[in-house]
Amino acid sequence: MICMKCRKPMIMGEFRIEQHSTDNGIYHAYPVATWYRNGEKYCETPQSSTLGFYCADCGLMAGIFQYTKPVGFIGRFNRDFDDNIDVLPVKVCPECNAEIDIDYPRCPHCGYLYESI
Repeated sequence: MICMKCRKPMIMGEFRIEQHSTDNGIYHAYPVATWYRNGEKYCETPQSSTLGFYCADCGLMAGIFQYTKPVGFIGRFNRDFDDNIDVLPVKVCPECNAEIDIDYPRCPHCGYLYESI
């Protein structure tokens, strides 16, 4: 693999996420590798070791994680949601022109009965 920073060959090895404790190992945090963009977390992985690369010339270190899970609604799932999701669509009564909820089988104003086909 070529270094993205200095464009020289990188050394392949094992990339590890380790936790170092200052309290003689009494407190242990759960290691999670996360990926952020513009301060927003996109994905995470519980892997603590994976294929890694190191550039001895510029000090760049990179790990390749195969098993990640998306966090929140990101990427192709990041859509504008309809805030009016609890509002039913309406239909117009052909007899009295009243707007009524689409699921009414009979107009509550004039009594027009919608026939099902």
